[in-house]
Amino acid sequence: MWRAYSARRTGTALNGTEKAENTRKCMIMTQAMADIARSALQQGRAVISDETAKRPATILCCSPVVADVWISGRLGFVLLLHRRHDGLVGEELYYSLRSEDGVWDRPDHLSGSIVGWDTPAVEDALAGASMSVVADSESLIYTGRAPNADDGERVKIYELLISSNAELIEIECFSPASPTPAFISREVTGPLMLLVLLPGERMRVHTARREKSSLRRLGGVLDLHNVEQ
Repeated sequence: MWRAYSARRTGTALNGTEKAENTRKCMIMTQAMADIARSALQQGRAVISDETAKRPATILCCSPVVADVWISGRLGFVLLLHRRHDGLVGEELYYSLRSEDGVWDRPDHLSGSIVGWDTPAVEDALAGASMSVVADSESLIYTGRAPNADDGERVKIYELLISSNAELIEIECFSPASPTPAFISREVTGPLMLLVLLPGERMRVHTARREKSSLRRLGGVLDLHNVEQ
């Protein structure tokens, strides 16, 4: 089961020096995570560690690690995980825009977990399903897609919890800009994966695993959308 925890601190109140030190540590952590996010965008993917490969349904993160990367044209999003002071795992989402010469801007922090969550057993949380939406959010960001979109466009961001039985997710993408859907196949890099939809886009998502020379879908489909307003 997922368990939510309050971030309220108990005990003696912090004095001025302690508050300043905590602020300094938070700034250092934020800068470090922005650097990690930019490096992940430059690589174009989340790197599968040896430990993740052995235990894909377990999140082990003593320091910030990249859970997933999503790149769509010039837009890039990175989901980071880190161990909070209370021992739980926190999530941070970063966003960047790639310049015309291919250089990623320093990523901006879009959102972070307000409460922590615990993952004693991902499969128990999925209750037999191969995947599930565990979080979704909307952000108004500058996409650089059109001159009249300087005020930003509303993107929809989904976080999926993926079973350790899945090796791939297959995505069928429907866009107002194209009469035919696009098909994307992504390697599962860990228990959490990121999907980002631009205005008017819809995605149908399946999980699959390899069996000899073919792929077998694991059943169940997610139909995700970002209704254009």
